[in-house]
Amino acid sequence: MVDLARGADVFLCEASWTHMPGHRPPDLHLSGTEAGQIATRAGVKELLLTHIPPWTSREDVIAEAKSAFDGPVHAVVAGENIDL
Repeated sequence: MVDLARGADVFLCEASWTHMPGHRPPDLHLSGTEAGQIATRAGVKELLLTHIPPWTSREDVIAEAKSAFDGPVHAVVAGENIDL
């Protein structure tokens, strides 16, 4: 995934879980931490998080991503328009 996102201005990445061990199925979806780490390794300019389910804290996922990525982080919502 890093190679696909490398150098992108905007990286739209799913982050369905927090990174707490035992609270998510292994190897199924990314955590906020993992999304942030991928964004950092890929050298993207901005990270947009998507696919955060209602049972997962959006605030926690965003905080995790921000702790792993120094650029702007935003969690998108259905129907939202984003100007690029």
